[in-house]
Amino acid sequence: MAKSYGVAGAVASFLSRRMSLRDRRLSSDEMELLAQYRALTESDQVAMRYLIGAMKSVSRF
Repeated sequence: MAKSYGVAGAVASFLSRRMSLRDRRLSSDEMELLAQYRALTESDQVAMRYLIGAMKSVSRF
């Protein structure tokens, strides 16, 4: 079953796969998400990483 996480979920998914990013080119959607992430302030980036960590810890998958 597909779940909709919105922007935070998309960024979480994107960042969780960052190790595999070196092996392939980014899609236009991924490049846009990366640009939005880089546009965040440093404290917002830290908050996003904590949010992603929390989402991973409660995820069943």
